[in-house]
Amino acid sequence: MSVTDTLNCEVIEPHDERYEAARAVWNGSIDHRPAVIARPRTDAEVAEALLRARDQGAEIAIRGGGHSMQGHSMSDGGVTIDLSAMNCVEVDVQARRARVGGGALLGDVARAAGPHGLAIPYGHVSHTGVAGLTLGGGIGWIARRHGLTIDRLRAARVVTAEGAVVRASDDENPDLFWALRGGGGNFGIVTEFEFALCEHGPEVLAGMLLHPLERASEALRFSRDFMDEAPDELTVYETFMTVPPDPSFPAELQGKPALAIGLVYAGDPAEGDRVVRSLREFGPPALDTLGLMPTTATQEMLDPTAPHGMHNYSKSHWLAELPDTAVERMVELHAAVPSPMSMIITSRMGGAVERVSPESTAFVHRDAYRLLWVVGAWWEGDDIEQIAWTREVFDALTPHSTGGVYVNSLQDEPEQRIRDAYDSRTWNRLVQLKDRWDPDNTFRLNYNVPPSARVRAA
Repeated sequence: MSVTDTLNCEVIEPHDERYEAARAVWNGSIDHRPAVIARPRTDAEVAEALLRARDQGAEIAIRGGGHSMQGHSMSDGGVTIDLSAMNCVEVDVQARRARVGGGALLGDVARAAGPHGLAIPYGHVSHTGVAGLTLGGGIGWIARRHGLTIDRLRAARVVTAEGAVVRASDDENPDLFWALRGGGGNFGIVTEFEFALCEHGPEVLAGMLLHPLERASEALRFSRDFMDEAPDELTVYETFMTVPPDPSFPAELQGKPALAIGLVYAGDPAEGDRVVRSLREFGPPALDTLGLMPTTATQEMLDPTAPHGMHNYSKSHWLAELPDTAVERMVELHAAVPSPMSMIITSRMGGAVERVSPESTAFVHRDAYRLLWVVGAWWEGDDIEQIAWTREVFDALTPHSTGGVYVNSLQDEPEQRIRDAYDSRTWNRLVQLKDRWDPDNTFRLNYNVPPSARVRAA
């Protein structure tokens, strides 16, 4: 009996004309070919597809938004359970709650909640899946004000490795609920998230300040020092980029490397205008796009930097410091960037992220000073050259790192690097919970927290 026999959900196989589109994921470097793509619409159909795949011994991937940098959301030769049909978003404005399907994207939530002046702490690109972002922690534009995405999670509905449907919250299966908040996709298939929404918008002060590369060092140093004293309402991402050939950018900078200071002020826009005045005046920037923006637009403003189908390779650190020497090295390395789509990104953490006890969730790096994310991205060209540049930037900043890493940023990492996403106590607790919720390691096609039997065997 095959995996597809008697499945009640939509099934796509290699001979199907829909197959090529269905197996495509965001990262164009991924070319996985699953034997079966199942698209369930209900918890029962998820459980049925899961158990059938387990019975056949098939490798199982779970696709939420398909944004896994490594391609974990698409099996290669096994079964992919694609939750894209389970993308409903229900917003209770009065209760400030949202129920979000496991296949929903961040843009789906922004469009449903944003017009009401409500939000979850989003990531940076609207077509990222809510599930993947949340299960790894969830860093984004309003984290300094409202915390990580997991900090607004109140409950989750989960299909376990045994096919049972359970609810996880502080009151029900609290151990599972703890693990879901930062432990990755290791413990079950989340088919619905329940969030407590935060007040945000419906319009906020947001936009970008652009500095040419020859002034990038001084601009980044100023922004670094400015953000060390900035209020929690302000989040800034300093990004080395190549200015696109777009008429909205100064003609003399198009096609050239530059530093973009992107910001969102998650508070009163008038107060935000006062807070960021010195940041806007420094330089001055070659381009200033700051202004009132619908929160739905802030969720989409980086979408052009992350189109579907482009090749991507990334490396990341939590930084303990960002000294002037590191800033100068970043400028030097970006001057030699081999692709106009590649970026070096850094951002001040702290604020609400840091005020949550690290023991309360599986996300432990709450006291990290800064995030560094190096993204090699290219449409065509030498993959080896692009990857080598990304690693060179990563290696250059390694002396300034904490040694930890954000689990959602991992790519071709050895097991020890996966463990660096957690401290030893958290890792051991996650392994114990794996023993309880997935002892056979059914959910292993991710940055795997293995059951203890595998740990002992290794």
